[in-house]
Order: sequence, then structure tokens, then C-alpha cells
Amino acid sequence: MESCTHEFIKPNDALDINLGYSIDEGSVVPKHFHDWIEIVYLVKGTLEVHDSSRMISLRENDFVIINPMSIHSTRCIGGNQAILLQIPVAFLKKFMPDVVHYHFEIDPDTEDEGKRTRLDRIRSIMSELLFAYENKAEGYLFYCYSLVFELLYICIHSFSRRIDEETLVKSQKNQLRMRQIMEYVHAHYQEEVMLHDIADTVGLNQVYFSRYFKQQTGITFLEYLNTVRMEKIHRELLHTDYCIKDLLEKNHFYNYKLFMRMFKNAYGCTPKELRKHISAGARKQADFKS
Repeated sequence: MESCTHEFIKPNDALDINLGYSIDEGSVVPKHFHDWIEIVYLVKGTLEVHDSSRMISLRENDFVIINPMSIHSTRCIGGNQAILLQIPVAFLKKFMPDVVHYHFEIDPDTEDEGKRTRLDRIRSIMSELLFAYENKAEGYLFYCYSLVFELLYICIHSFSRRIDEETLVKSQKNQLRMRQIMEYVHAHYQEEVMLHDIADTVGLNQVYFSRYFKQQTGITFLEYLNTVRMEKIHRELLHTDYCIKDLLEKNHFYNYKLFMRMFKNAYGCTPKELRKHISAGARKQADFKS
């Protein structure tokens, strides 16, 4: 993911989509968005997905559809394995120009037998798609695209609702404003971020800005800012040997107790325990190679 909170996704070689198998030992991905439809199918473990103002708990064999430009974040404790499929809106528009008018959403607990059958078919498609892409048998691209189109057809006819033009324009306006806010945070998170400064940046007064941000994301602006800082610190804990105090100062996170509480809630361990775990893993790998 780029430093900007608008995520730039690179398609697979030979495909206009991004497809892969993800192994996550534990992470928190702050609020972000992208102009791709994203489907996450959990093979093992658990995953929390915060999509707009709702929280979805995924367990083995669950999947979620995240709409293009939807503000979302993920939280994984204890690790998971998942199949990830991301399809760019630009690709979809070649075949269905008005695809942006469709909002996708599934109910995994539906009692509709027909829909339950189609949900199972989507699960099968995700597994078949990954298998076909990784094995690359003769003509595999034709098969991969046929599976993607079948999946999209099912989603459009069974798990979508059409959005009117007025609602779409309002949504796009909100998306642009949220993009400005998040880009500002990622550019200034190592500085003191004043609420009135960022509110001025998007043309809102301070009081309305706070209410607006929570309405759009489900969390307060300060919670979001602290999560971004915490994720940056987590990354540096893994890839540098700076002490925790220096990392907090570098990323302008001066409330040590709050940081420790947030970190443990997010990653299930303290920064010291995380580094000890990484160090032990590195030693085991070195012993294995020797």
C-alpha cells in the first residue's frame, strides 16, 4: 500500500485483475479506499473488516465484497490465510458502463436457498480461480476470465442494488472529500495535526468536520489519526531497531499509555513481545538454513 491512503493496486501479469493468496501473521490496515471491487475469501483464521460504518467478522469459509471507493480497514489477530480478488472499475466499465450505479452486498446468513447456493458457487469460483491462475495450464487465461465473469454475473443479479444518480453524485462528493482528508493525514501524521487546519482544508467548520468524519467512517478523527500513526510505528518495529520511545516521538504519538493500549488491542501483544517473536522466528529460519 502506498503512503497515501488511496491504495494503488497493481494487476497480475497477463490479467487485468489482482489475484493472490494472502498469509497474514497479524496486522492492522487503517482506513483506505481504491477504485476496485474487492472480494476477500477467508480460508483459515479470522479477520475483522470495517467497511464504512459497519463491522464484519469473517471466519473460515466466509467472504466479503467491498465496493469501489468504499472506506474500509482490516484487523487480523492470530493470523489468517485468504484468497484476495480485486477487479478494477475501469475494466468493468468496458463491459458494463453503468457498473458504478450498483452497490454490492451479501448476507451470509440468508435463509433464501437460491442465494445460499449462489454464495457457495462464489466460494467455489474463488478457489477454482486461484488454482487455475497458479497452475497456468494451456488456455488458463480464458478459464480465469470465464470464472471472473461468472462471479460478477452472480453478484449483479443476486447481491446488488441499483443506486440512483442523485445518491451516486452525493457519494462521489463524499469520497472526494474523504480522500482529501486521508491524504492530508498521511502527509502530516508525523506533525501536530490541528483539527481546524484539516477542517479548513476541506472547507468545513471544526464542529461539523468532527461529526462528518465519524458519520463517514464510524470512528472519530483522532482515533483514525492515532491508528495511522500506530500502523506506521508497527511497520518500523518490524524493519528497524529504533527503540519504542524514539519511534513514538518520530511519529508524533506522545501518549505512551494510550499507544500501548491501542497496540495490544490491535495486535494482541506489546511492541516488545512482537520484536521478541520476530527475533525468535528469524533465529529458527537461520537454524533451518544451516
